[in-house]
Amino acid sequence: MFCRRKFLHRVKCIVPPDGQNFILKYIHPIDFEDLQEVNNRLRGNASHVRLTVDTIPNKSMFVFETFTGHLLTLAQKGLPLPVTKKILKDALTGLAQLHDQDIVHTDIKQDNVFINWQDRNGKIIVDKVQLGNLEDAAHIPPGCDMVGKQAGNWMWRSPEAHARGPVNKPSDVFSFALVCICAVHKRIIFAVREDELEEGVDPIAVVIERQISYFADEDGLNGFLKHLGDNPWVRVFEVTWDGLNQKTPRQPFVLWNGVDDDFKSLVCAMARFDPGERITARQALEHKWFEGV
Repeated sequence: MFCRRKFLHRVKCIVPPDGQNFILKYIHPIDFEDLQEVNNRLRGNASHVRLTVDTIPNKSMFVFETFTGHLLTLAQKGLPLPVTKKILKDALTGLAQLHDQDIVHTDIKQDNVFINWQDRNGKIIVDKVQLGNLEDAAHIPPGCDMVGKQAGNWMWRSPEAHARGPVNKPSDVFSFALVCICAVHKRIIFAVREDELEEGVDPIAVVIERQISYFADEDGLNGFLKHLGDNPWVRVFEVTWDGLNQKTPRQPFVLWNGVDDDFKSLVCAMARFDPGERITARQALEHKWFEGV
């Protein structure tokens, strides 16, 4: 599938007469029509997705509503668990709305979950949550996949995205599982510090080792390798799997201490190593962990 060029953008605020702030975002002209088509496909069907409110075609700019911030910063404020659950459920609803229209986000991470909130005497009140930054989103018709691109940020990327495809809706779901872990437990589990790296070791090698350690089992790995097909990354995952079994015990997420059992169940279902075995965004919304939200 055709991979669009990386977007160049600059951002500034404008204030119309009614005082409401908006963001102007420059989109490379080669991508303008593609992104406009994505927004138009979602319009009226995506209440939890941050869409354009207007465009300036002759300037190649999109106009967006401003938000107070995003989940990456708000999650550090020690939110009550029910508030965190509501934010995650709203963002997951946005992901489901994308997938309903066969649109894959490809760059799910915490700072793409936009939130309007107010601080009322030390209590955080959340007014609105939307999943945003669709610049790398792609309409992928049924029966097709995105291949040949390491889609998304390396700390939030699915195993198949590291291997340059095939990427599709399950890849978004895997990344969203990582967002859930970070929001609830304040850990970006695939962040790699410099002092953790041996000389000459690529951080992605460490990420892949952790992905296998936390979320793979033999059946899941075999299904994943079948999913990759004739792909040079197959050997990378095989060698990493063999190395873990021989030298370092795996640390499956399902066995982590201090993690709620229902939350483990949700995350493990979303982050199964075989993409074909992951639950969908719609199925995740029905999970027991979200009951009562």
